[in-house]
Amino acid sequence: MELSIQKIAVISFFVIGMSHIVQARAWAEFFIMLRRQGAAGVFIVALLHLPMGALIVSFHNVWAGIPMLLTIIGWGYVLKSFVYFTFPKHVLRMSSRVSIERSWEFVVAGVVSVMFSGLLMFSLLDM
Repeated sequence: MELSIQKIAVISFFVIGMSHIVQARAWAEFFIMLRRQGAAGVFIVALLHLPMGALIVSFHNVWAGIPMLLTIIGWGYVLKSFVYFTFPKHVLRMSSRVSIERSWEFVVAGVVSVMFSGLLMFSLLDM
């Protein structure tokens, strides 16, 4: 099961990462739009992260080697969703930093995501 979850993660992190790289402005616009929705917008972000986080922590309990990073990220997604669901006003204040002028930050996040996907792929091929 762990390998299947890792394969899902490789695909997801690669596709979303590439999207962040080539569509950074659209991602900034998306989060700005969600911010305008108030707490409901924050809930949408939480709903986007919770399923992947829950899937990872439920079926990828690996605490050694490179795959351990995926388990940690899974717990991070669950924690992020918890914070977003329970403290949406705090998240709204934090999200004020998202702007079109700072959309380059999505490119950085995309590069990290694609690199993480490659690292997970490497660990799959190494098995």
